[in-house]
Amino acid sequence: MMAGLLLMAMILTVSTALSQGKTGMSSQSMVEEARQASTLGGALAVAGSEPVRILYIHGIGATGSGGSLELQQSICRYARKLMHQECMGGPTRIGRREYADAGIFAPDVHPGSGGLDPKVAAIRYMGAPVWTTWEQWHASAPFVDHYRIRFRSGKSILVDEINWWPLVIPIKCRFIMPDETRLAGKWKGRSDNYLNICSRQEAGVTGVQVRSFNWLQAAGYTLRELNQRPNRAVLINRWAKVGVMDWRFSDAFLGVGPLRRFISDGVADLLAKCIPDSANRTTHFIAVTHSLGSYLLTSTLAMQQWDDLGVPANVMQDRFDRLLQHLDAAFFFANQIPLLTLAHLDQASPRFFAFDQWSRERNAYLNVRPGETVGRVVAWSDPDDVLTWRLGADFQRWETPPASGIRVENRLVRNGVRWFWLVENPESAHDNYARNPKVLRALMENPPL
Repeated sequence: MMAGLLLMAMILTVSTALSQGKTGMSSQSMVEEARQASTLGGALAVAGSEPVRILYIHGIGATGSGGSLELQQSICRYARKLMHQECMGGPTRIGRREYADAGIFAPDVHPGSGGLDPKVAAIRYMGAPVWTTWEQWHASAPFVDHYRIRFRSGKSILVDEINWWPLVIPIKCRFIMPDETRLAGKWKGRSDNYLNICSRQEAGVTGVQVRSFNWLQAAGYTLRELNQRPNRAVLINRWAKVGVMDWRFSDAFLGVGPLRRFISDGVADLLAKCIPDSANRTTHFIAVTHSLGSYLLTSTLAMQQWDDLGVPANVMQDRFDRLLQHLDAAFFFANQIPLLTLAHLDQASPRFFAFDQWSRERNAYLNVRPGETVGRVVAWSDPDDVLTWRLGADFQRWETPPASGIRVENRLVRNGVRWFWLVENPESAHDNYARNPKVLRALMENPPL
């Protein structure tokens, strides 16, 4: 009898050990799966039937929505070769356009000031208020559009395209572009006729609610009047002044100036709308940002105060922590963080990018040994792109020390043709990352290069 009991006890002990060993192996397997998803292709390989989510944030100089479409089309173009997937059709818009609607973006928060929050009403350019009515502020709310890419295998990608450009349009259109017609002149490119854009904030978009406003009229001008003014600068110089400095580079100043908090509040509200409540081990996020977008994403995720959004801090922080837990990698096109960090020379100690938080949340979620890679940043630059900077050693020692587990890679690419070793089209150098085969291969292949 005693021998039988001892035998049963031994069998039970061995069985329990084997069961625990299988559980440990299963847990380790889950960790390995999540850690291996450092590319879009890798995420698709381990996500099972759940869609992989791309967070896309555009950069400077946006003229309307659809900034992610070129990337989406490139993904479909190279999907078979690089991911062994095949698109069914192309990118498809899904759901409704979602506007930032919390805090300062909520309707009629202060009826006594025209429906504007006092912080909004206080924003002035050379003494003149930027927004004077709720209608104007309503038309300036950032928004997110949602797209789906379906593959014949049954896998899919959801693209959340965050558009913050409506917030900077009023300042450029009311105060900068009209006066420029008296100096350099105006610019009419294939898709960037800026005066037309200023007279109708967004046109040609179907199937979604579009908020438009005639900012030229609000400034006291007509489109016809401004178009009749002569162009005084020669073609290339006029394009550089109007297209690069007035329309594009001004966004960088606004992104780190008084509008920084408004833009970050809007991006935060929209990011919260993109994070599923049912996030689990098969939920994978890949961030793709262009120029100023990398700064806006990382600085927004590092925010600690949510008073302006009217959302309890613990609720918003919980959502952002969940996003950082499932954020496998970030791909920065024409990254501008080193330039924009110049606006923070008086903040040498506090961290204002999200790399620390990202490292903390990923390490806790994956439960890995200290120093192991838990997140990947690939910063792409064309040496001929005049608006891109490296995430150099100073930044990496400060924000991403080796033990953090966040691996930063700087990569070089050529986005256009160099003419006689003298010039590469600056626009192509800055804008063509999403169609460059080398960039797409690094984004889509599994395992990473």
